[in-house]
Amino acid sequence: MSNRDNLLGVLGTIYRWRKALRNACLIALVGSIGIALWMDTYYKATTIFYPSNQDLSKPELIFGGTIKVTEYFGTDKDVDRILEIAASNELVDYMIGRFGLFNHYGIDSASHEGRYWARLRFRDLYVVQKNRNDAIELTIEDTDPQLASDMANAAREKIDEFAQRLTKDSQAKLLASFDSNLKRKTVELSRLGDSVRIVQNRYKIYGGGEQGNQLSRQLTRAEEDIARNTARLEILDGNPLIPLDTIEYIKANLRGAVRQRQMLLSPNIKSENLTIRDYNEGISSVAVANDLHNQARKQLSYDLERYNQILAAYNTNIPAIQTVELAEPPLMKNRPRRSIIVIGAVVAAFLFTLFAAFLADAYRDVNWKELQ
Repeated sequence: MSNRDNLLGVLGTIYRWRKALRNACLIALVGSIGIALWMDTYYKATTIFYPSNQDLSKPELIFGGTIKVTEYFGTDKDVDRILEIAASNELVDYMIGRFGLFNHYGIDSASHEGRYWARLRFRDLYVVQKNRNDAIELTIEDTDPQLASDMANAAREKIDEFAQRLTKDSQAKLLASFDSNLKRKTVELSRLGDSVRIVQNRYKIYGGGEQGNQLSRQLTRAEEDIARNTARLEILDGNPLIPLDTIEYIKANLRGAVRQRQMLLSPNIKSENLTIRDYNEGISSVAVANDLHNQARKQLSYDLERYNQILAAYNTNIPAIQTVELAEPPLMKNRPRRSIIVIGAVVAAFLFTLFAAFLADAYRDVNWKELQ
């Protein structure tokens, strides 16, 4: 019976307070309808895109200088980088300036705090987040559906531009470093070339190993001539049957071969003729100078090729994002849900008034004056 009595008590309280409940619900209904109708209607435009792999801008991937498999879509780090760019004040200020949001939001741009309130207002209507498929969703709400889609697309394009700019700024610094290094190495190569010419002119060694082979062959021929003419002279000299002219001819050839051997083996740096002794003394210096010059020339060629590759990558427009879906003017509003607001307000008014009625009935027999 106690449960029945409690239920009857609740119903009795509702009945006694029926007018108050009715009036509260009517006031809430009328008020919520007025507020809901007064609220602006907002439309939400959404664009979806993936970040590109930042490695796509590296010359190694562009010109095939690596065996690494090309990944066109970015990693979590690339997603985080794009999200940071999207949340930057630079992007927000760009959107405020391009679309005249001071006037659109009714904010005084000349006031000291105007930019703060404009940024805050825009951020309330602007959301960039990673969805469940690891893509980036950019949404903007506005009372004008066309403006909402235009702003969403413009924000996506500006994010792409900012991300490319970061990469190109790094490439520009690298190009400047390469340019300075190339100038220094060009001067160094010129100095090494002068050193090579000085050493070559000093020792008269221009062909390197080829000149050494020629000198070796000349010395061998001279030794052979000396041995051959000496043997002939030993056999033919004193023979009355041999004419004196022949003997003198053999002696002349022998003296010529001996002199040639002496010229090849004696130091003769001041002469125009290169000797074996001069060659042996100077070949190491000439070889070292040539090696340094060749290494510097190869390094300069490599750096120049690397510079041209980076320059080509710098001048190539490589998108920082891959667009999946463009923002279109929304056909349906996003908020407010006026029916939910009205129903919620009426239910809340009913429950609050009912609670007040229960509270009043529970303490109606209390003499509040005696408690003072």
